[in-house]
Amino acid sequence: MQYSKVVLPSPIETGAALARLLTTGKLLSAILTTSFHLLSAFTLAVLMGVIFGIIAGIQSEFEKTIAPIISALQGIPPIAWIVLALLWFGSGSATTIFTIMVATLPIIFFSTVEGMSSLPRSLLEMARLFSTPTSLLLKDLYFPHLLSYLFPSCAAGLGIAWRVAVMSELLSSEAGIGAELNLARINLDTDEVMAWIAVTIALIWVSQYLILRPLRHLLTPWQRI
Repeated sequence: MQYSKVVLPSPIETGAALARLLTTGKLLSAILTTSFHLLSAFTLAVLMGVIFGIIAGIQSEFEKTIAPIISALQGIPPIAWIVLALLWFGSGSATTIFTIMVATLPIIFFSTVEGMSSLPRSLLEMARLFSTPTSLLLKDLYFPHLLSYLFPSCAAGLGIAWRVAVMSELLSSEAGIGAELNLARINLDTDEVMAWIAVTIALIWVSQYLILRPLRHLLTPWQRI
């Protein structure tokens, strides 16, 4: 059975649409815009998640206070955050950045808390016994142990971040992959819709396998098999 390209375009038609986007400059512009939104939000999420997670891992009282709040944030669907962000910030980059950040922050936070709380107490006691300098503790004990928990959560967080970025741009922005995807939908340009979906999948793959995985191998050489 052969479908109309409005329903399901062929790979050739999707490739032609992708080439058209590339030659007109729309592809690069959208990728740069979405990448800016994602990198800004994900950097904020990692910084806040790691800082709060380390404090919560050290201070149990702080964890008892903030963990239920982070859990509540995690339970709110991204679409609800988009609606709230639209009311607070209006349409534009701020809404997209905020939505990505709040959607990925809980993953980073809880993995950091887990990493801190799972640090072997025997090693800490031995370090205190030998009066190990704090700088050496951070470099050779806390940092490597924490990275072992952070990288898997960052991989999961990046996948969520790309999906939330495109969805948020589709509903709240006039630029980026999501906005272009929405415009193609309005124009019933299904081959272009499929092209943008393919671009999103490719970007997720690049971020996971060509950026995050080599970075993990560089920073955690002891985990190589």
